[in-house]
Amino acid sequence: LVARSVRNGRTLDPRAQSMLASSGVDTDELTENAASAALLSAFEMLQPTFDANVESFLAQKHEQSIVNAIEESELSTLDDFDRNMSSHMQQVWEDTQRRLFEELGQYQGAEPRPFLDSSVLSLSGETASAAQTYQKAQSPASAFGLSDGGGIKVTQPRVERYAQVVRRLNDARVSSSALSPISALQFDLLAGFEKATADSSQELKSKQIGQVWKLLGHYIGSTLSSSSSSSFAANDNDSRLVAGACEYLEQTFIEHVDRVIAQYPHDANVGGVPSVHRRVQGYLKVQFGRLGRVPAFLEVFDNDAIWAHMFLLYRCGYRQELLAYALDMEDIITDSDPGFVAHLKAFLDGSPTLRGEMPVTAASLEDPYKAALYKVVGRGNVPKKAVAEVTQTTEDYLWCSLVQIRDAETIAASLNSSGPQQQQQQQQNRSTLEGLQLLMLKFGPAHFDPTGSNPLLYFRVLLLCGLFENAIDYLLQVERFQVEAVHMATALVYYGLLRVPAAEFACGSYSSYLIPAASVTSSSPLLGEVSASAATGGGVRGRFDFSRLVIQYARALVASAPDDTIGYLLLLTLPSLNAAAGAVGSGSGAVSDKQRSLCEQAIVRVLYEQRDYAHFLGDVQSDGTRKRGALERFLPLLGITTSEQFSQTIIRRLADRSRDEGRLADTVLLYNLGERYNTVLKVLCKQLGEVLYQRSVLGSLAQQANVAAIGDSSSSSLSGAAGLEDVEGVARAVLAHYRQREHIARVLDSRAVSACSTLLAIIDFINCHQRGAYEEALELIESTQLLPLGGSDVSATSQHAEQVRLLDDAITRNFSLILLTTMDTLSRLYAGLKESPFLDAVKQANMQQLRRKARGLMVFAGMIQFRMPSDTFARLNRMDVFMN
Repeated sequence: LVARSVRNGRTLDPRAQSMLASSGVDTDELTENAASAALLSAFEMLQPTFDANVESFLAQKHEQSIVNAIEESELSTLDDFDRNMSSHMQQVWEDTQRRLFEELGQYQGAEPRPFLDSSVLSLSGETASAAQTYQKAQSPASAFGLSDGGGIKVTQPRVERYAQVVRRLNDARVSSSALSPISALQFDLLAGFEKATADSSQELKSKQIGQVWKLLGHYIGSTLSSSSSSSFAANDNDSRLVAGACEYLEQTFIEHVDRVIAQYPHDANVGGVPSVHRRVQGYLKVQFGRLGRVPAFLEVFDNDAIWAHMFLLYRCGYRQELLAYALDMEDIITDSDPGFVAHLKAFLDGSPTLRGEMPVTAASLEDPYKAALYKVVGRGNVPKKAVAEVTQTTEDYLWCSLVQIRDAETIAASLNSSGPQQQQQQQQNRSTLEGLQLLMLKFGPAHFDPTGSNPLLYFRVLLLCGLFENAIDYLLQVERFQVEAVHMATALVYYGLLRVPAAEFACGSYSSYLIPAASVTSSSPLLGEVSASAATGGGVRGRFDFSRLVIQYARALVASAPDDTIGYLLLLTLPSLNAAAGAVGSGSGAVSDKQRSLCEQAIVRVLYEQRDYAHFLGDVQSDGTRKRGALERFLPLLGITTSEQFSQTIIRRLADRSRDEGRLADTVLLYNLGERYNTVLKVLCKQLGEVLYQRSVLGSLAQQANVAAIGDSSSSSLSGAAGLEDVEGVARAVLAHYRQREHIARVLDSRAVSACSTLLAIIDFINCHQRGAYEEALELIESTQLLPLGGSDVSATSQHAEQVRLLDDAITRNFSLILLTTMDTLSRLYAGLKESPFLDAVKQANMQQLRRKARGLMVFAGMIQFRMPSDTFARLNRMDVFMN
């Protein structure tokens, strides 16, 4: 700066000269030196000089590599920690959110109506009644129709009937668990549920629901008669599903024919013991009698509609009778359709000589029964209008569609020997179950039930198409059939017909139990080893969240029937759930660990809310014997075989949760049931320490507050004291109980017993101090041997300070309170002696002894190797100075 000033022809500022001169700097000499100085090279870049020592160079590089590796490892560890923490927090939030939705947003069904607005319920926030209606709609009991108008839980008769069947099922599972898990399927669950529904027919005011169980019986019949444990859902055998549906439709049509004949016996004129053909002819007479004549477009021979007769035989499932009738009428049929009888015989016999489809002419389409027979047997290209008169009902339409799928294998057998063009044409004309399912879903409930008065019709349509998951989800939307829907889902799962998601697969919607096929396909890796195509069965059928349905239904029964709640939750361990979820590699009777864990969590949650531990988990009698609980009988269903497993999986979870939530009495009871006596003492010690610490905090606040605030703080202290008395009473009772039982006393940890006894003695000491019994308080604190109150021996004081590190945390946390209360006790005793009017040697000796104890306490406080509040030493010092 000086050189720059001189170079510009200026001199230093006078103020700068004065400052430099005051420091002894000669400004003239400085100016001359600065002018002659070469400042241009003062800030040149330095060239590095390389070290020629190879060893030092390598050592430096080695150290730098180690430092870089440590820094990179540290950065990588921090990144991994942040990423894992973020993932964990997100998972915890999603689990918490799911539980909140399950608690506050239970699935609420409603009567299905066409063009129903999705926003059925909206809260304005202006009226209390709207909020009450919303809260009532969210309760699980209301969702399943288990509560009356006032919100009081009631047990409906049909709910109890179904619960009895579930009880018998669980009893059968427990009985068969010792033999074989597969033998549990010998219990006829379908018959039990069907009888319960029949007994509730007056309450349901619907006879159609009974037909549903008959339909399920056709699906389940082959499973009951099969010795293997494979299920429809596991094998994805659509042909068996179609066969069951066709058998049901044919059986119901036979019953319909018999009812019509019985209703019009004179018109039918079938005779006493009618044959199959006489019954079909009698049915046709009744149908045509209503018209007054046989329609002219029907082909009639000897007053018998030939094609109508053959179609009804096939519609009733009388395949051999149909063949015999066609052979008898072969001469008549051959005149108009020369190749039909041969084609029919090859088709019904399953002959591989069957070739292609039968040619259809315009004359073949004049008789609608003939056209329909050509469509289902000949697989001809018959337009829908030609058979519209025959398939007027939903059942007839579904049968015509399903029977073509059922017999598709027979037709497919001839494709190998056909030409390429013929194969392609036949493949295009071949009906598939997937196509029928897509068509029925496209129609929707509004097509079959436009007024919303007969929801069971669309439900049966879905069942007949094999869409069990969609059917159950749809029926759950009908309020008066929700209970039946739950138990139909249970039966379907029990027999392995219902597809359920894998245990780790979470549904994405809380408004429905159905997981669409698209969602399952996109998330197929979550299904373990099951491929997307196998998981979806062609891309139409989805998955049904059966576990969530059972949990919510069971929670609706908690208040009215807690035992039945546990019974329904045990359905989560049905072995068939694994097969339905596509669990590859698990045994036929095995239950996955995740499914079992889900059941255990649900049971723990219900037991925690009910708090009836003595009934479910058992109790310890006064003589020391243990009474078994209601839940222990069903432990084999959870895979629990020993009492230790039961204690770890159920009792310990409940005890830990009760401990975290501050339920002291429940915690002690549960840990006692689990025979974790030392844990009980540790919990009691922690609770005693917590209450003592709250008392110390409240006491310090009361001392710092003014007189007006003393009343408030004293009331808080009283509340803390009340909590202390509760914990104290429990702790004393537990200690007395343990000491009286020799088998318990032998396994107790001496340190835990000593810590609990010491804390109780400290409580007695503080109580005596509060009521002014200072001499008794001093004797109590001396009996604990926590403090060196015997004298001023430094070695003894040092030994006490070393032993503090070994004390329980509940004691060391409250050591500041113990020291201050002890010093205050000494100070008050000293003040009492000092103010005494008597002067004698005993008084002086007692005062001197109190001063020695106070001095030893001060030395001891200085030796303690842990931090205490900053004002503790100041308060101790003030009291010590007062005494000295």
